This record gives sequence, C-alpha cells and structure tokens, in this order.
Amino acid sequence: MEKHEVVVVGGGHNGLTVAAYLAKAGLDVCVLEKQDIVGGAVATRELTLPGFKHEVGAYMHGIIQANPLLRNDELGLKSKYNLKYIYPDKMFEAVFPGGRTMAFYRDFDKTCESIAKFSQKDAEAYRRFFKFSNTMLKVASVAMFSPVPKWGAMMSFLDASEEGREFLKTIMSSAADIADDWFENDEVKTAMTRFASEMMVSPYEKGTGNAMLFVSSMHLGGYGLAVGGSGALSNALANCIKDNGGTIRVSSPVKSIRAESGEASSVVLDNGEEILATRAIVSNLNVKQLFLEMIEPLSLPTDFQEKVRRIKPSTFSAMNIAIAADKAPAYKDGKPCDAMFVEFSPSLEEYWRIFEDFSHGIPSVRMPLLAVPTLHDPSRAPEGKHTIYLYHYQPYNLRHGGPDRWDEIKEKIAEDIIEVLRGQIDNLRQSNILSMNVMSPLDIERYNPSMKSGDILHIASFITQSYANRPLPGWGQYRTPIKRLYICGASTHPGGGATGGGRAAAIAVMDDLGIDFKKAVAR
Repeated sequence: MEKHEVVVVGGGHNGLTVAAYLAKAGLDVCVLEKQDIVGGAVATRELTLPGFKHEVGAYMHGIIQANPLLRNDELGLKSKYNLKYIYPDKMFEAVFPGGRTMAFYRDFDKTCESIAKFSQKDAEAYRRFFKFSNTMLKVASVAMFSPVPKWGAMMSFLDASEEGREFLKTIMSSAADIADDWFENDEVKTAMTRFASEMMVSPYEKGTGNAMLFVSSMHLGGYGLAVGGSGALSNALANCIKDNGGTIRVSSPVKSIRAESGEASSVVLDNGEEILATRAIVSNLNVKQLFLEMIEPLSLPTDFQEKVRRIKPSTFSAMNIAIAADKAPAYKDGKPCDAMFVEFSPSLEEYWRIFEDFSHGIPSVRMPLLAVPTLHDPSRAPEGKHTIYLYHYQPYNLRHGGPDRWDEIKEKIAEDIIEVLRGQIDNLRQSNILSMNVMSPLDIERYNPSMKSGDILHIASFITQSYANRPLPGWGQYRTPIKRLYICGASTHPGGGATGGGRAAAIAVMDDLGIDFKKAVAR
C-alpha cells in the first residue's frame, strides 16, 4: 500500500498551496487530482483550437496579490518557478446603454476623472470611499490569509473600536446599501455593485457589503493576469511541490476517505487503490462532496450531515464562453476593448430584475463580461490571433426544464449573448470567430464535481457562511469532527476565486503537527 505523511485530495490551486507549504516544511506530501492536469478552476486549456489558451475558470488574480504567498514570494513562485504577472492599468470598464463607458484604473486619479463624466459629486465621493475602504481592508486583512478567529471572538474584537464597528455594519449590509450610502448616480451604483456581485450573490442581498471594499483595492497595486494563463500559478505550485519531494498524481479520482477510531487514516481511489496517510488528510473538495458522499455517516456526529445538507448554494452560477478569434474585438468607434475585463450593463431597473430572475431560474443575455487576454498577453494565442473570455451569470436550475435543459439551449443562449455584444462591439461577426467552446452551469459541474450545482464558489458567500461560519459555525478553522482530517479551498474562508487561501489551512495543519510555520517558510 502506498503511504505518505499527508495526502491532499483535490489538486486545485488551494490544495496545491497547502501541499506546497507542507512539502517545504519537510513533510512527505501526495496530491491526488481527478483531472489530467492540476489547477481545478485555476487552469488553462486549449478549449477551442491548438495554440489558443483559455481559462476553465478563474481569469483575474486579484486578492491573491496581497497574500504573502505572492507578496513576499514565500514559496519562490516568482523568483524560482518563473510565475509572472501583467498588471494592466485599465482594470475594468463598465459599458452602459448608448455606449457610455466608465473606466476603473490602477491610477486612482484617472478613475475619479472617468467617474466625474457621470457625476462630479460621485467622483469626490469615490475619493472618500477609497480612504474608507482602505481602513476597512486593513481590518479585514487580519484574518484573510491566516486562520480566521472564531465568530464570537471576531465580533468582540470588532466591537471594541470605531473602525471595527464600521466594518461590522459594512459586512452586514448589502452592496446596494453601501452604494446608496456613498453615491447618487445610477451608473456609478451599477458599476460598483456589478463588481461586488462576483460573490455570486445578488448585490441586493444583505451581507454582500464586504465585497464593495475590494472595488477600490485595485488602486493598491492592481489585479494581475498570469502570463500564459491562470494555470501558470497552479503549475508553479506543482513544481514547488515536486522540488520539495512531494508527489502529484493526476487522473486519480477519489472515491472515499476512511476513518478509524475517529481519525482519518487513508484515501480510496475509484479504482480501489488505497493510499495511507500517517499524519493528515486535507480535502480541497466541496464540503458537501466530502461529508455527504465520501465519509461513512457513523464517523461523524449524529447531526453533522444534516447541517452540511442545509448549507446554501450561491444564488446563481455562470456560463463561460471561450472564443478563438482572428481579430480582437473593438468598440464601434474603433477603440480597443483593452480593459482587463469589460462589463456590459442595462439600466439600473433592468439590472435589478435580472438578479431577481436568476433566483427564479430565468436566464439572461443582457449583461455579459468580455475580456481579450491576448491584448495584454500575446503568448496565449498564435501570432496575430486572439482569445476572448466571455462570461455571463446564469441560474443552474432553469425554471423550465431544470439543469438538464442547459444541453438543449446553451448554444442559443451563447449566440444571443454575442448578439447583445454586437450592438456595441465590432469584430464579433461569425467570420471572425474561428472556434467557440460553451460551458453552461451544468457543464461546469460536470467538468469539476466540486462545483456542485455549477456553484463556482462551492457554497454561497452569505454572511452566515463567511469567516468562521464557513462552511459551518464552529467548523470554520480548517479542522473537522474527524481528527487528522482538514478542509481547505472555496468551501472555507476566504472563499472562492484565486486567493491562495490554502495558506491559512496550511498554518492550521502545521500548528497541529507541531511545526513552526514561520521557520518552515524561511527554510
């Protein structure tokens, strides 16, 4: 029987992050990944034609830029494993009916100038909001990349200062509440809350206010595009693991995790092979996958599985359309679509209704997100050609026909989204589209079973399922009711996206194993 000190189930970027830190600490680590490549949703594939590199999930690497993993290059991903980032000046651009655009830059003053074209008063408010956000982000960062405090302790700590109380008010509010508090112009409110809706929860839902703080964080260094595609991050982590003696096994789906006398002991693959873990098992899977499908109920507290079943999914899922293009799309006036990403939005009233429709299983084609990575990183396509990343929120469970109906309508929905874009974009004619790959919410779940119900964040980021309440109250610090079994990834704090959140889980594992994290990083 194969044996390792630590087995990590799931080779997404968070599982790889945990494994890389543990391997650097000198532990014998094995990563098991179902796909034929590592990375999970932080992976790059040729989804259309040879030579055209597309993202299967994460495109922009934002929060992770502040993570010591990258900020201090703790694992040498940049200095040793050649991970490189591009930081476009124009972070995102909001496009409104009639073709008016509002751009958000790394350059703070240029952003204010763009907002002023819509409202001078809101441009001045944005300056104040930026200062406010910086203060709030400092409060939030205390528990962003290290184990989050228990909920009661965090509440007590925050309630002890004016800044903390203001942060509490913010995270309990909706993104729309925060926008209304600070701004007056409808387009400004739409642009701000649209960015915040990346939480995959309606910005009108209470508890989404926290996401508004990250809008202005782009001025603190910017968000990055990994050169060669998002998979470059995962590949660098994989190389770090191997260099430190770790093992990575792809095409190795896990069937179950065995526990004996209340302790996790081994992992069983689909083919029946059993791999022993002598010190710890770390799951990077969806919390529902892990506890409802892979562990015997008798190994868990009597009511634990029922609590897991009640964990809420995100309000909506997504459609990811990868396009290989002969020429880059441009606006009707000839200007390039050169923002890191471009968000097209209807009127504020229709915008609100679309989010409401999602909750009733009604799809939309009216607010696509467009990006042309090759305008910043030509290495992603053959010379002179381009890749297009086209993304749209969608419900998983369709009102008429349920999730299975996506197979019937996804191509038509994709074409309708492109038709909406053609109203303001050139070079999206059929003759310019060399090939296209459409992933519906159902396809996303098929590709990555950890994204149950097409939920790219595993579980919803409601305030009741955030911080130490993620995934469950009392179990938000990467430990589980089974000794030596840990969880990491999107089901845990800080949630989904390219965050490098596995660093915090690695700290928790090392603490329990008696390993000094700081000394391990300094090796």
